Amino acid sequence: EQTRGVPLAGLAVKVTTGFFLIGLSAADADRDRNLQLLKERAWFDIPVVYNNNRRAILAIEKGTPGDRAFAEAFKTWKQ
Repeated sequence: EQTRGVPLAGLAVKVTTGFFLIGLSAADADRDRNLQLLKERAWFDIPVVYNNNRRAILAIEKGTPGDRAFAEAFKTWKQ
């Protein structure tokens, strides 16, 4: 919880009001760094900016089920 967050390399694009598409960079160095972060970090912070410009952070802990889900995904993707 006290570890400072590190952003993933990618881009978030607003599709329509309240809907966003997030894509991760496919550049080799970015991809390797993103994979390492997704595998090793226990928490993910998602910054949110509301219509009134107020800000919040949604903090999500992977936990054991999340670790399993990521491990299965990486195995499927051969990562």
